[in-house]
Amino acid sequence: MYVSHTDAGDLWPGGNALTLPDWHELLAAFCGHIGDQPDDHPVTRWAHALALVHLTAREQPLRDDEFDWDRAELVARIDDWVARHSDRPAPTSLGGAIDGMAAAQVRATWLLRNADDVADDEVHAAWFLLASLADGWTDLVAETLGHAGAWRGRSLLDDAL
Repeated sequence: MYVSHTDAGDLWPGGNALTLPDWHELLAAFCGHIGDQPDDHPVTRWAHALALVHLTAREQPLRDDEFDWDRAELVARIDDWVARHSDRPAPTSLGGAIDGMAAAQVRATWLLRNADDVADDEVHAAWFLLASLADGWTDLVAETLGHAGAWRGRSLLDDAL
């Protein structure tokens, strides 16, 4: 069951018709801890599915076209859901932001599990990127809900992936 405890709710009391998961919930969904039950928040369900697509694509790289289609479909579902539940347009694709975070989480976990040395710079950089995207998610949610801030994750993704 989805229980809202978003950073945005803590910062801006009074609520909003649109409730988005915070970065903790997204990371939990990427790891499969939430997002696999019908009554979970729809965005965490789609975030969980995006992480599974990225994980499967890493394990089966010959099927990239199919995975790209799956990712595009999930990103569109997230963006459509946000558009239906928001009074204002999102400043950028929230589905795209979640897709990037899912890719970063899958890559960081894979590197950590497969590195000869977990102190390797590449492992550190992957986890730093994920942390930066998670931090940026809070800004993106704030801007989507009509609060100050701007998501800087797209430029981070373009530089790192």
